[in-house]
Amino acid sequence: MNRITIASTIALTALSANAGQPTSAYIIEGSGFFGAPGIELTQLGRVDLSDPSNVDILPAAGINLRFGGADQRPGTGELVAFENTTNALRIVDAVAGGNTLIDSIGFMDSGVAGMAYSNDGSVAYVTTTVGAFVRILTVDADTGAMIAMNNIITDPISSLAVVPEGHKSLTPGDLYGLALTAGGSVRLVRVDLGANTIASTRFVSGIGFNAQFETGLDFAPDGTLYGLIQGFDEVAPDVFVEISSHLYTIDPASGAANDLGVVQADGTWDAVTLVIDSGAPACPADLTGDGVLDFFDVSAFLGAYNAQDPIADFTGDGLYNFFDVSAFLNAYNAGCP
Repeated sequence: MNRITIASTIALTALSANAGQPTSAYIIEGSGFFGAPGIELTQLGRVDLSDPSNVDILPAAGINLRFGGADQRPGTGELVAFENTTNALRIVDAVAGGNTLIDSIGFMDSGVAGMAYSNDGSVAYVTTTVGAFVRILTVDADTGAMIAMNNIITDPISSLAVVPEGHKSLTPGDLYGLALTAGGSVRLVRVDLGANTIASTRFVSGIGFNAQFETGLDFAPDGTLYGLIQGFDEVAPDVFVEISSHLYTIDPASGAANDLGVVQADGTWDAVTLVIDSGAPACPADLTGDGVLDFFDVSAFLGAYNAQDPIADFTGDGLYNFFDVSAFLNAYNAGCP
């Protein structure tokens, strides 16, 4: 086996092992609803997806602000949150703390809100309950300017997520949310902004307590849907025990929730966000994963192409032809972010 083949084999093996496997998620403390000790308003945390009780405390996202939903902006990796004290989009610095204002949006009532980006990162969707209906704004991601306003009569929605490209069973770009019912249950809903309606509903099963807040929803790059839910349990008539935020994976087809564990079991997080950390912006042509586009990436592509490995299916149509070669060359010439 020559050096080129070895390099290609190592690269493809590494990609197969690591592609689309997130390891952590961001959460932000919202309102101190449960009065948890040691957890402050706007506190930022990073949750270990394999052990949700393991939370790294990061610098706070701001001072005296109330953050709702958040998401990573595609193509930049920036963590952006909707802050509904001033109804503004803000870039959150997860390393140094604090935030940078993008702009205020308006047209929203104060309260827990949800936010998600379109797959191309050009627009953000923001939601909160206004009176008897849910309001969803589509806004320009760069300026915060409102593009469209939808008012939909449904149960309160305070979490949004957009289906990522390449999802095996759902339509990329579709908008999903978690809706809390009056009885303390949760529904997974697909929102059709074009028709101004809820297009489909699945009751989320397997929560195990009365939901008080459906506080986070996000798709991982590999298509796994994660939800963050907290609430209470009635242990005796009119005697309620607060339930810390639980992290779940949710099956969009059935609504079945798989409980991954309690977020920071030694203290209650009143988390109002869930953002799966998708890592650095993708560089599709960097098949060796070393951050450099060179001969070894071309070799890795040719090896995968000849083996009809899905890594070389750059068009995503299941075929291996000239169009995949052209798509790879275009990505290669575009360089890495």
